[in-house]
Amino acid sequence: MSKSSPKNRFAVAMMSLLTASGGQSRGLHGGLLGLCASGLCGVGLLGMGGMGASLGWAADWAQFRGGPRLSHVESPLPAAEFLKSKEPAWRVELPGAGLSQPIVFGDAIYLTTATGGDLPKLKGMQGVMDPSTMGRPSRPKQPVEFQLLKLNPQDGSVLFTKTVARQVPNQGTHASNSYATETPCAEGELVFAYFGMTGDLAAFDTQGETRWSKSLGQQSIQNQFGTGASCVVHEGRLVVPRYSDEEGHLLCLEAGTGKELWKSETRKGTSWATPVIWSNQGVTEVIAAGNGFVAGYDLASGAERWRMTGLDTSFSCSVVADSAGVYVGTASPGSRAPICAIAAGQTGDLTLAKGATSSSAVLWSKTKSGAGMPSPVVVGDRLFFFGSTVVCYEKGTGKELYRQRMPGGTMAAGCPLVLGDRILVVNEKGELWNFAGGAEFAATDSLQVGGDGEVFWATPALAGNLLLVRSSAALYAFRAPVSAGQGARVGQE
Repeated sequence: MSKSSPKNRFAVAMMSLLTASGGQSRGLHGGLLGLCASGLCGVGLLGMGGMGASLGWAADWAQFRGGPRLSHVESPLPAAEFLKSKEPAWRVELPGAGLSQPIVFGDAIYLTTATGGDLPKLKGMQGVMDPSTMGRPSRPKQPVEFQLLKLNPQDGSVLFTKTVARQVPNQGTHASNSYATETPCAEGELVFAYFGMTGDLAAFDTQGETRWSKSLGQQSIQNQFGTGASCVVHEGRLVVPRYSDEEGHLLCLEAGTGKELWKSETRKGTSWATPVIWSNQGVTEVIAAGNGFVAGYDLASGAERWRMTGLDTSFSCSVVADSAGVYVGTASPGSRAPICAIAAGQTGDLTLAKGATSSSAVLWSKTKSGAGMPSPVVVGDRLFFFGSTVVCYEKGTGKELYRQRMPGGTMAAGCPLVLGDRILVVNEKGELWNFAGGAEFAATDSLQVGGDGEVFWATPALAGNLLLVRSSAALYAFRAPVSAGQGARVGQE
């Protein structure tokens, strides 16, 4: 966040979630704060093309935004198929409150939640704009249970509940954030649940047995907005984001044991952005978006390969990348709301010179364009940002192709899903929209999920023929029709 307005840091960070591309009002981010956190897509990434093709259509959706797939769904079904059912296959009430994305792994659904006797009901845009929230929130007085749930994809029944931590948090959280905003991740035989508020991290097998656990310590989050940045796992390496007011680094652990492998250099400052795994011309990198910077680290060693500083705000959404580059956009009131494209294959300090808008490394940059909560996606040669507006750019030049209000005037906080040349986005009222991924604005059909009193800020997940949409109260499952000969699917009936 900008240091020039300390009295209004709450609004600065909060409104970065609320600020739409081009500085227009929108909602918090993920990752609120990492919602879409708490968090990004592109052909040519690990998991797109090569890895995605080998995994097949019914592949797991095993971490936030599908991990390296960055919101791209491997499915032969058109996006419209998931909007045909007017009623869900099932709906299950969830205990407590959480904003984590559900994941699908090994024919089961996993998600996190926080339960406690005095936890408030989550608010949507009302909570963001309510003047009463523009101060330091009160923290719970009773212990909070930080839990991982395993659900049956057939009917949503709970198969197990595992408590990772039980304590009274040392901080409050924003009225529109939760104590369980971080999305779990899974690889091999393990499921990893991390809660940034307490710093507790645990690895479970699919039967619910604890393989290892550790406490990384509670974090001091700016303005007590709460946490939201999720862990990511790739080929046996678990990356934990730890960007707060008192520390600022990525921590890489051996996924099977929890042993520390490396820690990135420290850059203090709160960020709610989930790291991104990127195949950068043969090197597997992990990209961190922190307070005022974006940097790429070698996943194997933790060595910094490149960095860009001079971004005058923190991140509540994550970045997106493809084979051509990394696309960065963020915003907060009082900031310049920067957006830029960094070409693949770069090393060293990529910070733009004062007054410059491009360089040999930075393809283009703009101000007054950055995003708030939903992480951007790439579809072909186009870059999309969502919030209270839908903004489309040429990814190679930064040319703005269109800027339109979200249908119905209701903002989106959860990250988009990309199916072929279509984009599925759910707004905070539970309207699931099907957008064209082309150069012209088109929102064709929609599906109403849930009812009054529910807030939809979590990012949906899609695996096989099963679309999962989480609200502040429940988890909804929709199934697309399954044609003969297409093979087994998660949650198939």
